[in-house]
Amino acid sequence: MPLKYKLDKTLVVGTTYQMAPDMGYIITEIGTDATSDIKLVVDGRPTGPILSDFAPLHKTANNTLGPLKLGDLYYVIPPDRKFWVEGPSGAKLRIKGYIVKLMPGEAFPNDLLARFEEQHKKYITYIKDSYSVGTGTSWSDGVEYTVLEYTPKTIETVKLDGVIMGKVENASSAISEGQVGVRFYLDGTPLDILTSDPGMKGIDVTSIPYPPTSTSGEDIVKLDDTPILVLGDHTLKVSFINVSGSAISPTTGASLTLTFIAIVKYEQK
Repeated sequence: MPLKYKLDKTLVVGTTYQMAPDMGYIITEIGTDATSDIKLVVDGRPTGPILSDFAPLHKTANNTLGPLKLGDLYYVIPPDRKFWVEGPSGAKLRIKGYIVKLMPGEAFPNDLLARFEEQHKKYITYIKDSYSVGTGTSWSDGVEYTVLEYTPKTIETVKLDGVIMGKVENASSAISEGQVGVRFYLDGTPLDILTSDPGMKGIDVTSIPYPPTSTSGEDIVKLDDTPILVLGDHTLKVSFINVSGSAISPTTGASLTLTFIAIVKYEQK
């Protein structure tokens, strides 16, 4: 039976690494300091792009999420394989998990090889987008803006069952509870109440802080108990609606910017 050692290493963009012939990596958590796409590439095949927004190098007061836990979609680097990091120059990628050390004559476990063979087509990543209301333009009560619209290709499936985060930037006054709702639509059908009679429309944006911090809120909202499955050629829409009862104004000379991000499980058939 293979031996296991602790894995917690920092990789850098621009270096090609080589796994030893009697060792492999099992990566269960991953984090970065990159603010644009960064990904691990194993044997020439890329894994899921991530950002520091939801997968920072460390759990801190400024981002309490910490490195992204991969769960069943862990990454495998088998023996004798080359691997590297693709992303912005100077960026770092932290990998956590364990090292598999093979005994003489021992083969690498089949279940780990099976995961290696699928990990470039089945992984955790994200969808994100923003909407700018316009410089000097107020956001009227009841107005709903589409922030994200996403349609997977025919051979793709995206499942939202991880962390979701949203924010409104450049408001003249800090956004408080009960002002902005975040709504989901699948092929035009709202996954929410239809009128305001039962309460505010959408999920309160203050309940899904982007990112969660020790001062602005450490709440972490996941869709694991109410996942949204988006099949190929079907469209997910995420909108922000002003439910405050009055207009929301931007700071002078700026535009209100609405941003949403969701951690998703991506699969290509």
